[in-house]
Order: sequence, then C-alpha cells, then structure tokens
Amino acid sequence: MTKSDDTSHIHPPARSQRPFQAVAMPVERASTIIFDDLEAFEKRAERVYDGFSYGLYGTPTSRLLEDHIAQLEGGARALVVPSGMAAMTLATMAVCRSGDRVLMPETLYGPARDMILRFLGPLGIAAQSYDPQLDAGIAELLDERTRLVWVESPGSATFEVQDVPAIIAAAHAVGALVAADNTWASHLLFKPLAHDVDISMQALSKHAGGHGDLLMGSLAVRDEGLFRRLKDTARFLGYGVSPEDCALCERGLMTMPVRMRHAAASAAEIVSWLSQRPEVVRVLHPAVPEHPGHAVWKRDFAGAAAVFSIVLRPELGPLQREALQRMRLFKLGASWGGVHSLIAVNDPRKGRTSLDWLPPGPVWRLSIGLEALDDLIGDLEQAFVPFAEFAMASKAVGRTAAE
Repeated sequence: MTKSDDTSHIHPPARSQRPFQAVAMPVERASTIIFDDLEAFEKRAERVYDGFSYGLYGTPTSRLLEDHIAQLEGGARALVVPSGMAAMTLATMAVCRSGDRVLMPETLYGPARDMILRFLGPLGIAAQSYDPQLDAGIAELLDERTRLVWVESPGSATFEVQDVPAIIAAAHAVGALVAADNTWASHLLFKPLAHDVDISMQALSKHAGGHGDLLMGSLAVRDEGLFRRLKDTARFLGYGVSPEDCALCERGLMTMPVRMRHAAASAAEIVSWLSQRPEVVRVLHPAVPEHPGHAVWKRDFAGAAAVFSIVLRPELGPLQREALQRMRLFKLGASWGGVHSLIAVNDPRKGRTSLDWLPPGPVWRLSIGLEALDDLIGDLEQAFVPFAEFAMASKAVGRTAAE
C-alpha cells in the first residue's frame, strides 16, 4: 500500500528487531497502549496490576523501578507515585474510610500531618497525635476504629527513635495496620517490612534521587491484596509517574549505597566537631548515646544517615541570619539526602507536647552532602565567627561589670 505524506509522518518504517542491550534502564514513554485484537482490548482492565492498559497506570520503565524497589525493601510489591507526600496520602486513603481513626506521631512530616488533619479530617477520618516515645504505651490509644498507625523513626527535626516492633505488636493486636515513613534510614539502614510493618514508604526524592532534581515516592508491601488496594486508590487519584523520572531514580539507586556511606562518615566527624563547639547546646542524632531512642537505634538499625539537628545557645538567635549568610557550601534548603550540603532552620516545638527534654535555642537541621569533609567543617567554622565574636564581647562586658 502506498502511503501519502501525511500518513508517512505518523507511521515510520518498521524498526530492526535485533536486541539492543544496554546497562541503563530503557525509557519507554506512552499514554496510549495498543492491543493485538478486540479480545485483548476488551480485557484491558485486567492488566492494571501486572500488564499494561494505559500509560498512567504503568509503563515498562515504571514497572522495572517498582520491581527493583520491592526487591530492595524485601517486599512482594511496590508502587511509585509522584512524591513522598503523594505516597503518604495514598497509603492513608487506601486504608482508612469515614469513621476510621489514624494515629500519627507528633514528629511525622509536617505537610503529611496537615493532610491528615485538614484534608482527610473533613472527610470523616479522625486523627490523633501521639508522643513518638510512647512506644508500647500506644496500646492505650488504640480502639476498634483505629485502622492505621503511622511511625516515623527517627522523627523529623528532633530525630527520636521509635520502638517500631513494640508499636506494631500493639497495633496488630487490634487489627490496625502500620505504615512507616522510612525516608531517613531507607531500606539500607532499616527494613520496615522485615519488622512486620505493613506499608513501607520512602520519599525517593531524598536518598534515592540524591541530586535534588527528582520528585517521587514509593510504597512497598508484602501482601498482594493490600497492594491492589493501593494500586486502585492510585488509579482513582490519577497518580502517574514520568518514565524519565523513573530512569533518574533507577540511576540514583545504583550509587545510593556509596553516597550514603560517604555522607554518613562525614556526618559522624561533623557531629563530633559540633559537639565540642561552645555555640552548640545539643546535637540531635540517633548515634549520640544520650539521644532519645539511642538503644533502639543500636538494636534495629544498620547505621545512621547523614541528617541530624543541632540546638544553638538561645542568645545566638538574633545572629542566625548573619551566620547563615556567611556560608558558602552549606545552602539554606528544606530538603536533604542529596550531594549538596543543606541547612534548614525551624522550631520543632510548635505543635509538640512532648519536648521537655529539648533545651531552648534555635534548631538547625543539617544534611551532609558529598563535599570534602575539611571544606564543610571550614565552612561551618567561618560561619560561626559572629557567634564567637558575640561570646567574646559578652565576656568583655562581664569583666567590665565585675570591675
């Protein structure tokens, strides 16, 4: 059949069928999926979970990434979605219905707390916050309406480590599922599914992506029925991921162990250096012996990530702006887990009822990247100059007053 120019622009000649094997993940884009015959087309809905029916519901590229994540998590199935926040929303909506309750630690990712309270609350899903150090005591908060318990260990900003196995035992005793935001540790340092967590969630934008240019989240499970509930909810919400982003994530996974080990080693040295600084009242890091949950961290975790917080002396608050502006390597940013070192300034005391142990003072969260250790310490040291000058001036004033 002779084709007109218009048709030829749409239908290229048949390509070679010879194998093309590369080490990189192939990127296959599609919205429309075509079928060999009418019977296959009419049964396309049966392909949602394992086959391909429409690009929004999965491509060979996204399925390869999901299979890889399931393997790394020790799960049977995994699902990738547009962000970590999307993953948390999806997990909660798939499990809970109007009239149900969800428990969340006070340390849970702030936007996720807002989502549960302000978005799902008006839909009839009740939420209750709990002290992240409650551990087995959470049993007192559980009832027959509780469908889901979120854990985040260590918690955002203050990094308390939860006794996840104790919480799981209490939750499962009343028929509730447990979902873990495991972004800080990732599957490399803690495997939630191996501890009987029902849903393991990661913001792949952090350690997995690793370069500050990817937005993606994942959910991994062991139960096929639960996976299908998650997949159906994702379809109803219209969640889909770009094949290009999946390939970026897969590339990040290949170097993730090396990056995390390097950053963690630098972070350990920086923690030691900061612990000796007079400007720092306390370092908030699970590997510090006096940190809340340190014994549980030693028992359950394979190591520490390169993300932690420090508490500065209260009187240094007015000098924060000047100190941060002096930094050349550390950048002011809200994310973490990438090759660039970042600092985020926040007050974790807002909305918390269980922080009597935290000393007063500004809190900085540090994410240590892949820059040279000496350069990072040098950047912090020169940024702390205003703090040191203030301390010297204060001492001089004290001596003058004494005289």
